[in-house]
Amino acid sequence: MSIQVQNVSKSFGSFQALSDISIDIESGELIALLGPSGSGKTTLLRILAGLEGLDEGVILFDGHNITNVSPKERKVGFVFQHYALFRHMTVFDNVAYGLKVRPRKTRPSKEEISKKVNELLALVKLENLADRYPSQLSGGQRQRVALARALAVEPKVLLLDEPFGALDAKVRKELRRWLRKLHNEFHVTSIFVTHDQEEALDVANRIIVMNNGKIEQIGTPEEVYERPNSPFVYDFLGNVNLFKGRLHNGKLTHGQFEINVPTYLDSHEEAVGYVRPHDIQIEKQPVNNETVAAKIVHIHVVGPIVQIELKREDIDEYLEAELQKEHYKELDIKKGDIVYIRPKQLRVFIPEDFSI
Repeated sequence: MSIQVQNVSKSFGSFQALSDISIDIESGELIALLGPSGSGKTTLLRILAGLEGLDEGVILFDGHNITNVSPKERKVGFVFQHYALFRHMTVFDNVAYGLKVRPRKTRPSKEEISKKVNELLALVKLENLADRYPSQLSGGQRQRVALARALAVEPKVLLLDEPFGALDAKVRKELRRWLRKLHNEFHVTSIFVTHDQEEALDVANRIIVMNNGKIEQIGTPEEVYERPNSPFVYDFLGNVNLFKGRLHNGKLTHGQFEINVPTYLDSHEEAVGYVRPHDIQIEKQPVNNETVAAKIVHIHVVGPIVQIELKREDIDEYLEAELQKEHYKELDIKKGDIVYIRPKQLRVFIPEDFSI
């Protein structure tokens, strides 16, 4: 099922929740709606489900206008963060519920329902827990029951609102892997809301980054992470270091510090270079004007990665660097040392980029 969102806007009183949103989603895609609280992610998801009306715009499923179609007729499966399971029903009955309440004309037989539910419970690895109640399950198991229930009615579109938000980190990671596998087997067009950058980058085919009711960027995980098109996307998708300065003839300068940025030949009195921690190079000696002195204030070893916090000597600003443990050992540096840092990869933004 393909989905087209065309010029959709939605307000709640004076609050503009969505502003002129347009998206094309191909059949079978697994899409992440990513953004901070209040960015409009859940509002858009609820509009797609038919649980919320819109002020302007059109929603198309496979080219058919379903803007005013009831939720029941949209053939959408919805999974909530807090499961919304029926506590008085067993796992089996929870999954079977959507099939049992169908009108008599379209309701499968008891045998067909039983076969379908058992197939789904096997798919979500809960076939041995069919007779248990939700209170007897872990959070991860309950979420899998909720997913099985949503899939039981054979939805054309699966919508998930912060599906793993209430679970601990280890369980979330296991369910992310499981959701990818499930999607590859089911091929149902799926859209999930999350504010977890790692979750979106790990699971989705494409990510829609939202902020203040607008779309900042749409792209594959690699595109939005490696080539963010705005300061907001760069900052939201991971830690960044900022190098402020003046842009002139392909160079970003601040005091004695000077770094080549050959793709930026215009002149601007104000510019900011964005650099990921893993793109910070640490030298023990200065290299021309492309390095800036910094003092190591903290070192944190996390498995094969070493995170280093530094304070610049020229201005009162902190930087973060990430090194492979082998390289860290080769450098032979420690807390309190003065080192010289250099951005290996810099993305420059000018004031106009911050006002988009």
